[in-house]
Amino acid sequence: MSMNRPAITLDRLLAGIGVSAPEIPIQGLALDSRRLAPGDAFVAVAGQMTHGLSFADRAAAAGALAVLHDSADPPPAALPVPSVAIPQLAQHLPNLARRMWSDPGAALDLIAVTGTNGKTSIAWLLAQALEGAMIGTLGCGRPGGLMPATHTTPDIFSVYRLLDDFRRQGIQTVVMEASSHALAQGRLDGLVFSSVIFTTLGHDHLDYHADRAAYGEAKARLFFEHPSRRQLINLDDAFGQELARRLPDADGLIGYSLSGHAEARVRGRTVATAPGGLKVALELQDGSLQADTELVGQVNAWNVLVVAAELEARGFSPAQIGERLTRLRPVPGRMQPVRGPDGRLAIIDYAHTPDALESALASVRQLAANELWCVFGCGGERDRGKRAMMGRIAERAADRVILTDDNPRHEDGTAIVRDIQSGMQRPQRALVIRDRARAIRHAIAACQPEDVVLIAGKGHENEQIAGDARLPFDDVCVAREALEVAA
Repeated sequence: MSMNRPAITLDRLLAGIGVSAPEIPIQGLALDSRRLAPGDAFVAVAGQMTHGLSFADRAAAAGALAVLHDSADPPPAALPVPSVAIPQLAQHLPNLARRMWSDPGAALDLIAVTGTNGKTSIAWLLAQALEGAMIGTLGCGRPGGLMPATHTTPDIFSVYRLLDDFRRQGIQTVVMEASSHALAQGRLDGLVFSSVIFTTLGHDHLDYHADRAAYGEAKARLFFEHPSRRQLINLDDAFGQELARRLPDADGLIGYSLSGHAEARVRGRTVATAPGGLKVALELQDGSLQADTELVGQVNAWNVLVVAAELEARGFSPAQIGERLTRLRPVPGRMQPVRGPDGRLAIIDYAHTPDALESALASVRQLAANELWCVFGCGGERDRGKRAMMGRIAERAADRVILTDDNPRHEDGTAIVRDIQSGMQRPQRALVIRDRARAIRHAIAACQPEDVVLIAGKGHENEQIAGDARLPFDDVCVAREALEVAA
């Protein structure tokens, strides 16, 4: 996606910082030596596990013209390119990014979405409704033409580079997922948003954040450290209510609720949920309407509410809002229906946290005329604390459970299954099929036409990570093939 852009000399880039630098034309900045383009300057900062200076030689070999590093950290000896020591380098990253890419955020209408669940769906749906682009888990670009992403929120230089590309393409609105990692690490620093959106706070990433309180505060940084005109907050979430109370400017606050919360400015009520789509009655500030959508599952009602609230805040009439909601296409790997010729239905969803799994199961339960099947696992080398919780939820909410692999990485998949089973009262009733493709095929072959199979955890992902191997794998493709065979 990257486009040709004018170079800036290194001395001009660093002007005002109080350091001397050579007059070298620089095409860009990179924090990751693996994603550096020839002509970039490599910016070496301390990471969570390693220091960027450990990769300075690799960056030079990849075409870096200079290495910038903190004055407290000496560069490697005999570095083949110039190095510039900068006091408190990390504090200068936003200004360097703005200067390198001519402050692209100032020319764009930016929206950021944070929360444990719903970020990707809302980013995808808002990018459609506003005819803009998105940056998130599904990728970067316009919906339907996304480039792959390596992180939910890329590093700060990658974000600014993407925004510059979007500006050059004539895109006006960009919706960004703001992960807790990204907010804690300052990847969105220096950006001003028209709207910031909070969805939910659940159990996730507690292997990174010290505890749930620290996790919540990382999310809250979007509201207190980034200027914004509007703050859309889910008042059906306890942390959302706390966040709304803490905001100093009530004028920009737009609370939304499906439970009729008294302080919500936008309310909704699910009218019907069926395999063919979701109908939601909306009470907006300027009127009411019923949204008939192609989206599946009760969980999408909150997403519809957010899109409607944002559109109304931008001056859209209820009739215009209803028309845009009707045109929304389902989110890949998020409550994505896959239907067989004989009417059997599988739902593919990214649910990989306790809250998300519980919500997905509740949504799919409403679609099942008979039994609800759940095929899922838990990722290796990730938050172990959620595994037993997810086992308990699946056992309680599904009629039949199949435990399988979900990116075991370097962890023993059997041990992951045992962790999940530890939350179950009767773990022997859950079938264990470690081979994920075989688990999906078994569920679809064994279910009845009136049953629904929820395949949870991977969603849009197109690979299975086992050890160092990244094996091609797609839940949607496997489910579709299994449904054809079972018909």
